Amino acid sequence: MKILAILIIILGIYVIYVYNKALQWELKVSNSWAQISVQLKAKVNIIPNLVEVSKKYAVYEKDLFVSITELRQRLINSESANENIKNNSELNCDIDKLYILAESYPELKANETFLNLQNQITEIEEKIAVYRQFYNDTVMLHNRFMQTFPHNLIVKFFGHNEIEYLKFDIND
Repeated sequence: MKILAILIIILGIYVIYVYNKALQWELKVSNSWAQISVQLKAKVNIIPNLVEVSKKYAVYEKDLFVSITELRQRLINSESANENIKNNSELNCDIDKLYILAESYPELKANETFLNLQNQITEIEEKIAVYRQFYNDTVMLHNRFMQTFPHNLIVKFFGHNEIEYLKFDIND
């Protein structure tokens, strides 16, 4: 009888350990996504300034400015991580068009505010790339823990699931 009680206690402690470890991994994944969100928010806040500075020089490029504004709003309203990444990628394409457009407007290309905003966006994108890699690495470790036997039996019982990786366009 004592042996059965000891086995039940050991099993109970193990179940608690696995449950808590699964929660820790989910929090790490959540934190790594938060790092990306912070950078996306910073980028979203810069875009109106970039558009405003550009409008002063490139008055005939209204369609591009409207597109950038719409994509910025879609990024703000994204509901999932992969939707965020997709909208950010599309916004990057239009921002790249704006940078190319600046080549046609020497005054814009030389504008200190424009150059500063361009550098800020580049720095943000570099940070996002690093955080995306960190996010997917964290998801991989989380999912490996969730798939490992006998953890997989315990975490499924408590409703924990694997987390989807961030997907990227090959052109990102």
